This record gives sequence, structure tokens and C-alpha cells, in this order.
Amino acid sequence: MRQFSKLLPKGTKPSPMPIRLAFLLALAILGGCSRAQFELLHTRKEQDYYTITTRDTIVAQIVSNAPGQRDNGVVYPSSRVLRIGQDVSQYDSLVERKYPDFIRLGLLETVGLVGTSTSDVGLGSGLFGIMGYFDPDFTRISRPFDTNRSVLFTGGIYRFGIVEKRLRWFNDAADWTFGTSIYESLLPQVSEKKDVTTLESFFPVYLRKRFYLRDKIPYVAFTPFAGLGIFPTQYANIGASLDVGSLGGLNFRAYVGAAGGGLWFSTPDANYTSAFPYAGLGLSVLDFLNRAPETYREWKDYEHSSWEVGTLQFGVLISSADTSISDVGSHSFDNKSSVIKGGILRIAPVAVALPFGNNRFYGGTSLINIVALGSKNWGAGILPLRFGYWHTLIQEELIAEPFVEFNYFPSMFLHAGANFNVNFPNKDINLKIMAGFAYGDLIGSFASDWDSSFGKVGKISGGYIGIGLGLGDAIFTSTDLRYSKEPQP
Repeated sequence: MRQFSKLLPKGTKPSPMPIRLAFLLALAILGGCSRAQFELLHTRKEQDYYTITTRDTIVAQIVSNAPGQRDNGVVYPSSRVLRIGQDVSQYDSLVERKYPDFIRLGLLETVGLVGTSTSDVGLGSGLFGIMGYFDPDFTRISRPFDTNRSVLFTGGIYRFGIVEKRLRWFNDAADWTFGTSIYESLLPQVSEKKDVTTLESFFPVYLRKRFYLRDKIPYVAFTPFAGLGIFPTQYANIGASLDVGSLGGLNFRAYVGAAGGGLWFSTPDANYTSAFPYAGLGLSVLDFLNRAPETYREWKDYEHSSWEVGTLQFGVLISSADTSISDVGSHSFDNKSSVIKGGILRIAPVAVALPFGNNRFYGGTSLINIVALGSKNWGAGILPLRFGYWHTLIQEELIAEPFVEFNYFPSMFLHAGANFNVNFPNKDINLKIMAGFAYGDLIGSFASDWDSSFGKVGKISGGYIGIGLGLGDAIFTSTDLRYSKEPQP
């Protein structure tokens, strides 16, 4: 935010579009690893070498009668020959076991904070730090500040590429971790050029101790922490969180804490300090948590809670809309010649198996969900509520997935249909054949803010068929689910 504000002439009110696009790009880059790459980077291997000796005893009996006549009145020596031999062979054998080598490994965490600044200069991050993403005032920088601006979530915390390892200090005390993230940003308010308040760091270091209130999935833990930011700003961040998760990489957290710091090496154009207390609610996606005993369980015995955990899903649609999204940017929206009218985009989707019936019913969501039937006929949802059924047609290859989905913010619409997932084993790439319909309305400020960028918006209504891909999309079988496995300590 500090660097972005320096590029703005006085009095400008930039659109938050660059920040939104950077946010989506970071998700795509960080989530692009396949399951094989994931296990390669975060797997502990143990190997046992054996020398195997095989001993074999061979017993052979041979009877060879001499040719010609015999006098049966005379006793002849026996013609039976007994041969006993032994065979010994040796060869080396290698047994390799693979274990998860992390306590926490996550893609993205967002936190909406309250109490970090006055309401008129608040960030507008929204609930969980993500509900304000489509708001026209999200991270907007204006000078002078708009005195009519009033937001509840005045600050935000954003982390990308999170990792925590087990810490063996304190006489190997339980549930201590040492961790970092690729990037962390603590934003208490919207910033001006000469009044920058953002604290940000690449690879900050954190010390955490978890006290588990529930030690079974989904885990509930109270987690005090202390962290230090290093570059480009230097700061301390101390506090505690109440954590609930992880189900399909989805976690929810309540935070209280305080952060303070600034620039050690300052210039006249960049010289500031910042300190603020905070409280807030956050969530993280593609964020997986292990208890220490689980790091001694092999990957092949790992317990999963979801039928599907993905990074990015998208598709193109043939719909009943009058105009195509390919017309966006032109001055005319009357072109009806395009066969492809719309598209679907889901970021960080998850389908959590529900423990009743045959475990094939699921509850799901996604971080961001966009359904566009056409340039005038589309809607978006953050953390929509999805309910469906996972039916295997061909084991590990073809899955039918009927569903109904309710998007409540920033658009309010109902989306129902069915997907047919063609799975490419061990590739984390899935082909999706889609059909469905959507009906609903858009919410005022959202519609007006995005009108010029993506075409005129209004109600979303109509049916579609389409084809798409799931990238970084892991699909599991019934034998992978924890409900199918025997309890382990």
C-alpha cells in the first residue's frame, strides 16, 4: 500500500482493481503446485535397508533300472538314488516411508480487524478480511479522506505461503512451533503518502504454542503467538487466537493482539512508525494443520475430511444470455453471434464430506465464486454455501456431482446444477462437464462499481452448459476419508 500511494497524483481516487488482480494472481501462483510437488517439498522420508537371505534345500530321488531280464530269486542292490542339495541367495532391499513434515502449511490467510483506526479512514476489509473485496471502498486511497466513509472492519491482516514446523525446545514440550510466511501485511487503515501505517514483511518469524481444547478433527485450539517482521518494515506482533479447523484446508480464527514498528533505515520520503491494538475474525484456505502425533503417520494412511480440495476451477459456458462476456470493453452489448456466452470461476473450492448416510453428501464453499452467464447477466459470491452429493460412476475416474449453492454476498442468487468430474490420477488436473441454472439479483454498490469494468450488470437469470478445468484440484476416494479408517492414537 505504501508503494502504491506514491504513484498517485494528489486528489486521485484510484480503483482498487490492481490490488484485486494482484490478489488473484498471488493465489494462482502460490496454489499452482501439484500434489506430487507438495509432498516432495513437505515430506520427511525414512529408509530401512535390509539384506534378505533365502535358503532352499532340494531333495531329488532318481530310480534307474538296468535294461535286460532279472532273476527274481536273487536280491539285487537298489537302483534308487537320493540327492540332497542346498541353495543360498542374498539380495538387498530398501523400504521407504513418507511422512508429512509440517505442523501447519497454508496458502492464504485473511483477517478483518476492528479497533485499529477511526471509522472514516478504515480499510473496509470486511468480515474475515475478505468480505470487503468487492466493495468500491476496499483499500481505496483518497486525499483528502472522505468524511462520510464509515466502516466497521478498519484493518486487515493478509498472509501468503504459511508454514510452521515443530519446535523441539523446552525439553521437547508439546505443540510449540516455529514458522514464517512468504509475505505478511498488517494494515490498520487506508494510508496516505506521508502518513503510512502499513507493517509488512517478507518471511517474518513467529513462535506459537497451541493448547488444544479439542484434539479431534475439527481441532479447536487456543494459540498465543509472538512474531517479528524483518523487511521492508521492522515490527513486533504479539497476541493470541482461537482456532477452529482444519476441514479440507478451511480454518476460522478469532484474534486479539497488538502490533508496532516502522522503518529502521528511513529517508525523508519514508520515515514512520506505527502501533495499534486489534481484534478480529479471520479465515484461511488451503491451510492444513497437523498435531505432532500425525507427523508419524505415513502419507498413505493420512486421514482426509473432504471429497475435493482445489486451488482454481474455471470453465466456459454456453448459456441462455443475450450477450457474451467477450463483448465486455466494447461500446455495444448487442452481439449475439458468440457461441461462448459466459464463464465460471471458483477460487479455493472445497467439498467437505458430511458424516451421515453413506458419507457422500457434502457441504462446501469457495473463497470467491463468479458465475457469468453473459455480460449483463452475472453475479459473484464470497464464501457461498454449497450442498451436494458425490457419486462415483467409475472409480477414481468419473464422478457425478449434483449440487445447490446459495450466494449471499455481494450478489444474492441461487445456483443449482451438476458437474461431471473426469479425474486424471496423480495429476491434480480435472476435466469438468457442467450444466445448471442461476437466478437472483445483485446488491446496489457492487453493481454500480463493477459496471464499467465488466459490462452492465443487473439480475442473473438463465441456464447453461459448459466445460472447464480444475487446477491444483485433489479428488479423494471413499477409502481416503477418515470415516473409513480405524481410529489411531
